[in-house]
Amino acid sequence: MTNIRCMVSEYMNVNVEQAPDSGQDLSPPTRRVVAVVELLARRPDTPLALAEIARDLHISRSTGHAILHTLGACGWVTRDPKSGRYSLGPAIARIWQQAEPRRRVLRQPLQQLTLSIDMPVCVSEIRDGSIVVVDAEAAGPARPPVPAGVRMPFLAPFGREFVAWASAAERTAWVDAAGPVNDVFRARIGKVLKEIKRRGYGIERLSDPLLRVYTALRALDDGVLQDPISARLAAALADLTIVDFLPGEFAEAERCALATISAPIFDTKGRVVMSVSAQPYRRLTAPEVQDIGARVVEFAHAAGTLIAQPAREHLVERDGG
Repeated sequence: MTNIRCMVSEYMNVNVEQAPDSGQDLSPPTRRVVAVVELLARRPDTPLALAEIARDLHISRSTGHAILHTLGACGWVTRDPKSGRYSLGPAIARIWQQAEPRRRVLRQPLQQLTLSIDMPVCVSEIRDGSIVVVDAEAAGPARPPVPAGVRMPFLAPFGREFVAWASAAERTAWVDAAGPVNDVFRARIGKVLKEIKRRGYGIERLSDPLLRVYTALRALDDGVLQDPISARLAAALADLTIVDFLPGEFAEAERCALATISAPIFDTKGRVVMSVSAQPYRRLTAPEVQDIGARVVEFAHAAGTLIAQPAREHLVERDGG
């Protein structure tokens, strides 16, 4: 809990009397609540009495009592029944768990996966309509072909492992977002999503159109929401390439260089919140593809359990015990 308090202190480094940059403070009561939380965060090893809090923040005892009562009801602070002193409560840890980037929790397991399959790997999540690579690892000094920070539009054919488990309406919206695509792709993509859900992972063929579209999308990326040009590039890839592999085509994997083998990471409610991708960028035998697929699925299952752990366990792991 000490780490949590220090982090809260860093994020809430304000003074009760300090006004915002825009001028007059628009909500002094909110400012006082923030100041109480910050004060307790600065004193992680010294619970404070109501009188001390009121004195340090220059607020009345009645105001301090009202704030602490509400914070206590929400679990933001706890009151020692014997001493009557206050400290930060367990709800702060839960808040940090939600704010803590999942990539930090998965970094060490991701490094282990890279070494075990001898190829780069990455994890991605959906942000503002884009698939964002949040972390990537490669063995040795080499950089992953798809490094952290890369953004791709979340529309067909990208992000299949995110939508294979989605509702029919969500899958349709994902395809429609790409705009006009040929009938062959529209007829195929439903079968592809069904196959990904059956085997547990998706496969991206490494083709010249993919490399060109990938290069163009990286050049266009300005950190904002996807634009119509990005959508048309995604549709062009759908038109120009054969997406993934259906059951009868799996033997073709040996004749194609593969870009990624990706599996979804689920939260405790069964929603896909991230994906993990191996990045072979070379040809693999069919047994190798199946082996890598099984390993990324295994990683995804373990990752889903890991990101659901209590925040305190996350912090202990991140800090090395």
